[in-house]
Amino acid sequence: MVNPKKNDEPLFEEPKFDKREYLLYERERAKAIILIFITGALVGLLSGELEIYGYWYLAIILIIAVIYFLKNLVKLFKIVMPKRISHKMLVYLELIVTWFVFWIIALNPPLHVAAGPEVIDLEYLHDGNWEKLNETNKEYELVSTHGPYELRYLTDYKYKITNITISENGAPIKYNYTSLPGYVYFNLTNIPPVNSVYNLYINETSRVTTHKEIKFIGEY
Repeated sequence: MVNPKKNDEPLFEEPKFDKREYLLYERERAKAIILIFITGALVGLLSGELEIYGYWYLAIILIIAVIYFLKNLVKLFKIVMPKRISHKMLVYLELIVTWFVFWIIALNPPLHVAAGPEVIDLEYLHDGNWEKLNETNKEYELVSTHGPYELRYLTDYKYKITNITISENGAPIKYNYTSLPGYVYFNLTNIPPVNSVYNLYINETSRVTTHKEIKFIGEY
């Protein structure tokens, strides 16, 4: 009886490990990770800026467009996208997470101030000197004087103030604003009678608008 010929060939031959190819792949993957992190950070900051001006929906459209054209963006920098599916998923996840985190960062200090310009230190001109008005329960006391009442307040904000409006009982008041040191000067032409309330409205516009109501009470 003839014995069957023994097959000495292995059922599976493990491919030879190519160290050079592996290092090239990992280097390209690292460059892609860095590029996508930078892209996500820039898109996130821009998204925060868009939301500040009320265009949050453009931020959603922007990230969708970046995801769709991500492969072209990577190729533009002559970088190869990861080949493994798991690596590709991590790259897209990195983009979304980075975008979202930097969007939040863009909406918070020190990059952005949520509050509007401040209206502080209300003063009046008395005998050539600026003095603070007496305040009780958020009401300022106006003492009878001859002629218009000369007032000023200090305004402070991180961004440039683009517009200021001051009105007394609905009528606009002319003012003089000096950005340094930041004082706003104006006159009150009407002085309220004793114990009567007199309202002054101040609006300051920048990236955020401040609406300030100041109440005066007449004192004789």
